[in-house]
Amino acid sequence: MFKRSTILVLAFVLVLSTAGAFDGYGPDHKNFKLQAQVFSVVHQFWTVNELFYQVSLNHTPALEEQYLQASGLYEKQCLDMGKQLLNGLESRSRELLEVLSEIYKSFDPISRMALYPSIGYLRVALLQEHRAPLTDQEFKEYFPGYGYGEPGFKYRKGRELEREPKGSTWQQEEQSITTTWNVELVVTLDILNILAGMATSGAIKDLQVGPQQTMEVNGQPMIVVKVTFTRVKAITTKTNRKFEVNKIWFELLRAKVSGWSTGPWETCGKTYEIINEPTGEDVVIGISAQKTTK
Repeated sequence: MFKRSTILVLAFVLVLSTAGAFDGYGPDHKNFKLQAQVFSVVHQFWTVNELFYQVSLNHTPALEEQYLQASGLYEKQCLDMGKQLLNGLESRSRELLEVLSEIYKSFDPISRMALYPSIGYLRVALLQEHRAPLTDQEFKEYFPGYGYGEPGFKYRKGRELEREPKGSTWQQEEQSITTTWNVELVVTLDILNILAGMATSGAIKDLQVGPQQTMEVNGQPMIVVKVTFTRVKAITTKTNRKFEVNKIWFELLRAKVSGWSTGPWETCGKTYEIINEPTGEDVVIGISAQKTTK
């Protein structure tokens, strides 16, 4: 009991200290994409914690659903990275392991918890499935202090303190753009049958048919109807989008928690993320039309 209490006190002292010196990889570094993957998991961890805080202020079904969805995404990201870690080790690659370890070691003990699920997946595989791509001693060297926390508290990011620019990068993205036309026509019964078939297939939607009328066209009587419908067209663009890469420091806040309720929030240190932020500079380099959607 005394040993556990000592560990928890030490963890709290470390929270109050400045995080370790991980400068971050610039866009030209070979591990830049792995860094972005790790910080995507970290960012989602803080998103989940922030939504928990929002729910504690105003517990509505909509907010709780957002929290559950964010938690589900975080769990998936952690599982995917844990599997990638293990697969890399089994193929004798420690690249992701070393990037993850460097970032993990730079964090205070609280921020490290964002990476616990991914590390835990690797740990369970090593212990229960008797795989040996990493020894127990190596695991402890890569992830010192893994598994310890301070129960009864929740943490979240506070205000931004400072940012350090790390360069810029261009990333290619695909985006679907949908355009809708509202159409009103007077058509013959033959054309009405064609439109009805298009509505059934999904080529058009919301087909509305007015009463039949008789009108003369070039001196010949003809039965017509007024119709309205909606046509939806989608195109996909490939865009090169510019991002600024910034290392951003935030206050680290904590509060006691009981169920969905939290006590007063207090500053207990600081944490950081390396974030790729869009600059608004975009160049479309490809475009293709999709089939009309329902």
